[in-house]
Amino acid sequence: METISSRYGLALYSIALDNNQVVEMQEEIKQISSIFKENADFIMILGSSFISLTERQNLLKKTLIGVNEDIIALILVVMENNRTSYLLDIFEAFNSYCNEYRGISEGLVYSTLKLDQKVINQIEEKISKVEHQKVELKNIIDPTLIGGVKVVVHDCIYDGSIKHHIENMKKDLIK
Repeated sequence: METISSRYGLALYSIALDNNQVVEMQEEIKQISSIFKENADFIMILGSSFISLTERQNLLKKTLIGVNEDIIALILVVMENNRTSYLLDIFEAFNSYCNEYRGISEGLVYSTLKLDQKVINQIEEKISKVEHQKVELKNIIDPTLIGGVKVVVHDCIYDGSIKHHIENMKKDLIK
């Protein structure tokens, strides 16, 4: 797992841990990541070679007013090293380190359509009870499911998809 993203993510995690700000910085990174995902052009501008580094750095500082200085510093270093395209992966790696530290399992919830955050929270709550630890899920769109959801946490698969039910009925009929 020694990639560019994981090294930067680990560096930021180490700073958060040293400053006893893991939870706070994780929440800020989640918000920034969400904003960057919704505004993909912004990351392209931050990494653009057509705009001077100083102008891009000033744009970042003006845009992320009030954000933790260590997070800003990390993004600036990433920009200086021409690795802006890795930002979302760096945030993902940082989040994974924080979740591991906090004892939170990460998983995926597959669905045919994008799930509302309220629905994801309800699924997380139920899976957390089964797993006996807090679980955070990321929604992945999978149109092959036909309907329902499938949740994967570690090696456990909780499949409530229509596709799964049809396959089970098919197996029963063949018997």
